[in-house]
Amino acid sequence: MTQPPSHPPHSSYSPPPSHPASGPVPASPDVPSASWSSTAGGRPPLLRLPEPRRVPPTDPASVLPEEYLVDSRRDLLRRLIRRSWAAALVLWPLWLCLVALYVLGTSPTFWLLSLLAAIADSSVLRQTTVMMGFSGSGLLFAFLGLPLLASALSLLLLPVSAAWAGRIRPRELLDERAFQRAVSLRAALPLITPSYAVIALLVLAVMVQAPLQWDGLSAGALSSLAMGIGLCMIAQAVLRRVLSAPRLLGVPSPGELERTVMIGPREERHEASGRLRAQDRRHLPPHREEFGPAPVLRALRVTARGWCLWVVPAGLGLAWIVFAITDVVVLFSRMSSVGSWQQQAPAQLPWQLLVISVPLGALTALGLGLAPFAAIRTSRSLRGRVTDLRTHPNWSDRVAVNPWEGAVATRTGIAQAGVVLLAVVVLGMALALAGALTAVGWVWLVLDVLVLVPFVAAAGTWAMRRHLRYVVYGRAGAFMRRRTPWAMVAPLFGTRADRADDPVVLAEIRRRRHAEVGEHGLEPVGPDPDGPTGSAGSAGAARPGGATGAPGVGDEPVGLPDFGAEDTSPSSGGGRKPGHAIPGSTTELRER
Repeated sequence: MTQPPSHPPHSSYSPPPSHPASGPVPASPDVPSASWSSTAGGRPPLLRLPEPRRVPPTDPASVLPEEYLVDSRRDLLRRLIRRSWAAALVLWPLWLCLVALYVLGTSPTFWLLSLLAAIADSSVLRQTTVMMGFSGSGLLFAFLGLPLLASALSLLLLPVSAAWAGRIRPRELLDERAFQRAVSLRAALPLITPSYAVIALLVLAVMVQAPLQWDGLSAGALSSLAMGIGLCMIAQAVLRRVLSAPRLLGVPSPGELERTVMIGPREERHEASGRLRAQDRRHLPPHREEFGPAPVLRALRVTARGWCLWVVPAGLGLAWIVFAITDVVVLFSRMSSVGSWQQQAPAQLPWQLLVISVPLGALTALGLGLAPFAAIRTSRSLRGRVTDLRTHPNWSDRVAVNPWEGAVATRTGIAQAGVVLLAVVVLGMALALAGALTAVGWVWLVLDVLVLVPFVAAAGTWAMRRHLRYVVYGRAGAFMRRRTPWAMVAPLFGTRADRADDPVVLAEIRRRRHAEVGEHGLEPVGPDPDGPTGSAGSAGAARPGGATGAPGVGDEPVGLPDFGAEDTSPSSGGGRKPGHAIPGSTTELRER
């Protein structure tokens, strides 16, 4: 597939410069030149690529009407409202479970024993309700009214979802999967944010000793918190499926585009291939290894994404199991007046843990952010083994030609696991010196070392395999434009028709037409975009195939050559002589 390092590129091959920010997207510079000999082994290895050139950002004001995926933000909001029934079916059970977890969090084991005892005597359950600080009417409203009210308040954030999702720029995302993931995330996250906010406010209120049924962060409360956060994450994943891009926007899924590329009609394969994925211009290894604070923050961001996929689910499962068992031990130790486990399993978290965890957590986060760059420095010796700088979508193909990238990803995971392991050891020693290391603390330390540290390594490796280029260079959209018809999901203001009458849009149409015809000295033919005969909005709306991202390419010819003109440069407004102008009709031709 690629050439070994001993075969240098052909002398006539040189990567072309980066393409402009707007207009039709030309071929990627990572495509070999036609002069490469097929007898030399197929596609040439790219080993001398220059530093990636940044593409100017897309100006939302200059996006053409036909380059919007939906007509307006109001149209996108209507689509979200039509799917709100499915979102409500996810949010209502979530809020009902959160209310139940808050009630049971006072003492899950005691509530379970009371429910079993209520089978023989129903008065036991009423006594338990009063003992835990609840009332019958309060519980009735909590289970019947609060979930409905909270679900309705969550659905009131649908305009936020529409505004946030409407700002997405599909051409600046590397592939169709990334675009559709961004749409579903921005549509679902505002709806699930109130549940996360309620959990955070509950923890804060308990820590400041607010008058609640929870006296503190006991084992039962912590187990309920772990389960509540896990349920929120599951509900978020379900909401993203419910509010997916194919359901909201009517676009084909990546799987459908892949089938079109492989077995679809021949005339549709090229367009589907361009929409499916663009060539990543952020080649690795980079030319320079000097990094500032921004790459460290990007590393923390992708590490957090890896943790949400690997570490957080495992940690929440372990937290629910450990704290549920601790609640059982605490309850039975109090009932039997046994002093050993009652001392070793306190009802609340020790304050020393909170004091030590804050500065240690900050140092751990700094170490996690610096781990990728330490891996980059230690992998310098593998630069010479890179045989191709192309970004292959398949990881096995990519690491076969770029062992440097594979080494950086693996070493980053190992370094981050080492940082977390060191933090766990320091935390254990600090708690032991402070006299706050209980039996539950020892259990957590062992589980951290045996379970969570390997998950940290897996999360770090996963994050660098997929986002190392983002850590080093930044967003992919800063260096390329994907070949897709849509520049934005929805206009920032107004509708497509409103944008068609904007002077900025009309000027952009003229600029793109002159840019297309200027290379061959052609004169634009057809109505002036800002003239009295028509507007860009009507032209864009009249031709359904005009949303190609290439203005000026439609049913009418863009320009015709003027072979008799002395000046072959394009004119901006009828500067040619009448004798050399192309007649507009046969009547005008007879008059000449």
